[in-house]
Amino acid sequence: MPQISSFFVRKNIEQAQGLADAAELYALVGLEPGCSDPSATIDSSDYFALLEALAAREAPDVGFHMRTSASMRCEEYGAVGLAWKSAPTLRHSFSRMDRYSRQYNKIAAFLQEEDGELIRWTHVAATPPRLGSRLSTEAALGTFISLCREATSPDFAPEGVEFRHQPIGTTGAVEAYFGCPVRYGAERDALVFTASQFDAPNTIGDESIWRFFSSHLQEIFPDRQDTDFVDRQVVVEIANVLSNGVPTLQQIADRLNIGSRTLQRRLSERGLTFQDLIDEARRRLTRKLLANTRYSLAEIAYLAGFSDQSAFTRAFKRCFGQTPRAYREEVLAGASVIPREMANMQETRAE
Repeated sequence: MPQISSFFVRKNIEQAQGLADAAELYALVGLEPGCSDPSATIDSSDYFALLEALAAREAPDVGFHMRTSASMRCEEYGAVGLAWKSAPTLRHSFSRMDRYSRQYNKIAAFLQEEDGELIRWTHVAATPPRLGSRLSTEAALGTFISLCREATSPDFAPEGVEFRHQPIGTTGAVEAYFGCPVRYGAERDALVFTASQFDAPNTIGDESIWRFFSSHLQEIFPDRQDTDFVDRQVVVEIANVLSNGVPTLQQIADRLNIGSRTLQRRLSERGLTFQDLIDEARRRLTRKLLANTRYSLAEIAYLAGFSDQSAFTRAFKRCFGQTPRAYREEVLAGASVIPREMANMQETRAE
């Protein structure tokens, strides 16, 4: 199971003052109070449980995770943060951050997507459809905005923010923090920027310093150490085009701007085949569509590149031991538990 650094646990608990006893919260995830050892980790499921517990105590005006994002500083991320802060523009700041962010966020990947004048920094995570993972997504994108403000100006705001999930309680804290339109029920989780925002000079950017830290990062995190992220990139690209039919290895290599032989070699070094990643992309995509959209089973079968609904149902049941319909009903039943708990907590506080 993916691990989360105690650094993020501590930052969230610091922003939860008045919501619960800190020692109680640390005990919830099995850490000593005030744990400051960045090498100490917890399971992602325990981290999500912590976020859910904090949200229940603050409901319905959930905002502790936005305060956590606002508290993040570049220097807390070592050479990665210093490279970000010294970059001449945000485009330079974000460059290769898809790789370097993996040193701190093991449960998600990030992709930069350009669409004309708009640039999306997209958050991709194969996490269970639970409240804690949604809070984590909002906080992860919020952290990037905090770093953007440190590099540019305190009042910097993106063009927009998109979340696939529905609002968590009231939306005031999230909208106030991002300072721009926030759209829920979107196709992706992403920050949206304009090209002019990305290419404007950073306030304290210094290209020579940025190049120094970038070179240092390349030495610390060479490409060969990030092959797991290459796998994730391939899965994401496959999922993006499945509705047009199952892609070829050459098509995905072209989308990643690498040679097909290079991609084949990297997969072979990992003991993987291209078909393995197609199957993984289908598994992730279908579960997300079942859990977070109202698409019919026939529509999901089409979007995942299956020949028909029956082929989709057989493949899903073979992999997960239940039909797509049963999985969706189970997820929807589970999703209704957290809001009730939050409501109960709110009533208790009011009394």
